[in-house]
Amino acid sequence: MKFLTLSKFLLIIILPFLLFLFMLNFFGFDNLCYKEKFSEYGVQQNVPNAVSLHEKVINFIKGEDNQLPNDFNEKEKQHLLDVRNAIDFSTMLLYIFIILFVLLLIASAFALKVNNYIVNFVGKILVFGGFLTIILAGILFLLISTDFPTTFESFHSLLFEKGTYVFDPTKEVIVNLYPEQLFLDLGLRISKNVFFGSAVLIIIGLFLILKSKSKKNKNKQK
Repeated sequence: MKFLTLSKFLLIIILPFLLFLFMLNFFGFDNLCYKEKFSEYGVQQNVPNAVSLHEKVINFIKGEDNQLPNDFNEKEKQHLLDVRNAIDFSTMLLYIFIILFVLLLIASAFALKVNNYIVNFVGKILVFGGFLTIILAGILFLLISTDFPTTFESFHSLLFEKGTYVFDPTKEVIVNLYPEQLFLDLGLRISKNVFFGSAVLIIIGLFLILKSKSKKNKNKQK
């Protein structure tokens, strides 16, 4: 029973990480979204080759190309390399959490043995993990929508060395290619999709719990 309690706790905690990291990896590389935002904020007025330049940046960050165009200076290239390393780390974390989540579920299923108990167990994980994720997504949404500059600065200071992510828009391309408003929209989009994804998991979880209870009642009647 101690193992099942610990397993349930860990699975509930892991679920928000899975959702956030998945949404970050999915929307962070959504070229269509970037193209729309470039048009919306007139990025191509300052950076005429914005779309092709962005594609080269994405290829570099994804590890498909090890060279960045000379439109960027050395400081910008170093920052993009730091971003690439951060993305690699987040992707590695996503895979680790997926593997850990699956292994804990399998181990818990063997410990529970009875199918009805397993369904109830999974249902509770989805419900409690989903609610926890909604709370975290709500906090993120609130921080981004009320004081994005502070949130943006705090996020960068956690991942990068101080001073390596501050650029001059009159001299450097990167801040014209990726204006702050673009990241605000991206952050809001990620938090909204995490919220809706969590709601779907909660609904599935409630369905599984009700299904297990219904089956339990039928077994009692027999």
